[in-house]
Amino acid sequence: MAIINNIKAVTDALDLAMSRDKNVIVFGEDVGTEGGVFRATQGLEEKYGNERCFNAPISEAMFAGVGLGMAINGLKPIVELQFEGLGLASLQNIITNISRIRNRSRGKYTAPMVIRTPMGGGIRALEHHSEALESIFAHIPGIQVVCPSTPYDTKGLILAAIESPDPVIVLEPTKLYRAFKQEVPDEFYTLPIGEAYKIQEGNDLTVVTYGAQTVDCQKAIEMLKESHPNATIDLIDLRSIKPW
Repeated sequence: MAIINNIKAVTDALDLAMSRDKNVIVFGEDVGTEGGVFRATQGLEEKYGNERCFNAPISEAMFAGVGLGMAINGLKPIVELQFEGLGLASLQNIITNISRIRNRSRGKYTAPMVIRTPMGGGIRALEHHSEALESIFAHIPGIQVVCPSTPYDTKGLILAAIESPDPVIVLEPTKLYRAFKQEVPDEFYTLPIGEAYKIQEGNDLTVVTYGAQTVDCQKAIEMLKESHPNATIDLIDLRSIKPW
C-alpha cells in the first residue's frame, strides 16, 4: 500500500499498465520529457522510451484520429488532452469514428483506447482550462465516461479503462489532483465501469454525485450535522457517468 494523491494515482496506473503490456502507448501535448502540464506522466518517457510515451503536436483533432488508428491496429493508446475544454476540437473524430467503429465494422474492429483529461474548475484558470463537458461526452453512443474522486478510484478506473475493449473517456477533476492523499494498493486492480459506490447510508436524504462534487458533498454533510445531528444521508459517488 502507498499513501498517494490523485495525480500520483494517475502516474502509477499508467506506469503499471505500461509495465504489463508493451502495446500501451501514451501521447499528448508535453507528456514526454515534461511529464504533462500536471506532471501526470512524469518519468514515463525516461522509463519506457519515446516510442511509447511521446509529445504530440498541438492538434486535439489529430490526437483522436491517430489514437483510433493505433487502436484498430492492435495497440492500446492512452491520449491525454491537456484540458477538457480543448477536447471540443476532437469531437468530430470521437463522435463519427471512435464511438462508431465497432458497429460500423460489424464487430471486426474495436477501439480499445483511453482519452484522459483534467476537467472542471477550481484552479483559477481561463474558461477552456476549466470546462466540464461530461454531459456532451455522456450523450455519445459507444463511449464510456468515468470520473473518479479519490486516488483509489483514480487508479482502479484508469486501469479498468485501459482493459476495456471499447473507448473510455477518463475525466480527472483538476482541483482534486493534489487535494488529499489516500492508501492505494501497489498491485494491479480495477473497478467496474458502470457501478456506483455508496460512501454512506442514510434515511433522510439521498445525494448522488461524482468527481470533485463528491468531496464538496462530504463537507456539506459534516456541516449539516452541526444543525441537524440526527439527520442521516445517503451519499452515492457515481464513479461512472456512462454507463450508470
